Amino acid sequence: MVDFISSKGSFWGMWEGMIFRVSDSGEIGIGLNILLARWQLCNQNPGGVEWLATLRKLDLQEAIDGLCSLPGVGPKVAACIALFSLDQHHAIPVDTHVWQIATRYLIPELAGTRLTPKICNRVADAFVSKYGKYAGWAQTLLFISELPSQRALLPSSFWNTEERSSPSFK
Repeated sequence: MVDFISSKGSFWGMWEGMIFRVSDSGEIGIGLNILLARWQLCNQNPGGVEWLATLRKLDLQEAIDGLCSLPGVGPKVAACIALFSLDQHHAIPVDTHVWQIATRYLIPELAGTRLTPKICNRVADAFVSKYGKYAGWAQTLLFISELPSQRALLPSSFWNTEERSSPSFK
């Protein structure tokens, strides 16, 4: 399955024996940002891979701060790296889409406000408060479920966006 999916799209480049492709729509997606951050870690940071391994032992905010010290890595990409690579299962990569999900289901009082770093923290806290130590994965599932390509797979009876008493996973 992985071989099939990875064979789609146009050749973009190769790194450490892995071939990367651009989708036919021209999108590479967040995976490219994470790939570039990994390259920076290995090639531009004096500690390289060893430094990255030390981030696993830090609390989430310290790991994010460390990753943000790299050029071009901001809080969202740092939170993605923390969630997907540093075992920080409660990391919430907040962008406008995640913020919209949060204002729809968790903190409706913030609807219409500007997304600032302080609001990003409130969004992350709301997910962790609701879903506990695996909040990052819960956020990922909610994010994916909002994608039009995924919604199309659901019966129309599931398209209602009103919260029905979502489960808590603490």
